[in-house]
Amino acid sequence: MLTAKDVKIFSREQISKGFLKIFRIKLTHRLFAGGEPEPFVRELMERGNAVAVVLYDERHDKVVMVEQFRVGALEDPESPWLLEFPAGVVKEGESDEDVAMRECEEEVGRAPKSLHPITKCYLTPGGSSEKIAIFYGPIDSEGLDDTIKGLDCENEDIRVRTLDLDEALEMTRDGRIRNASTALGLYWLAGELGRKP
Repeated sequence: MLTAKDVKIFSREQISKGFLKIFRIKLTHRLFAGGEPEPFVRELMERGNAVAVVLYDERHDKVVMVEQFRVGALEDPESPWLLEFPAGVVKEGESDEDVAMRECEEEVGRAPKSLHPITKCYLTPGGSSEKIAIFYGPIDSEGLDDTIKGLDCENEDIRVRTLDLDEALEMTRDGRIRNASTALGLYWLAGELGRKP
């Protein structure tokens, strides 16, 4: 198995210092067949790691999601407003669990009763180092639908949506839910409940 020890980095230059940091890296690595290619350049985006929380109300069989504008979906032919589970970036010194609870409070106005880790995974490792921790959080969805949340200081305008789980799964299958961590969380929940993903 190849590891990080099989990579040689010749240079690492920061080419963007905004909210998203971008680095140009000259490197080479061992090949599966042996040997190494000539050094080549890759660009890497770093913004830190993130969390997302699969909020589910078992009593009403509903998921609690948020709808908000996403600049990464600006050219989406459907809409740059995406339906997704509450999520946020983990800042230095914060735990994934603390961020998950805080983001639920900020984005839906209510914290889950508890948090249970589902998985940690890379979202776009071809060009980003971001890893997301996905949690399951049981919640009472009563009174949350169609409320408006978000922080003004982060330019957030978030609409809370409560959906029947089967409807959310159908929306994932037909492409109306287009956020990867949300689709993964919904498919996990369906599997846990013995439902068709």
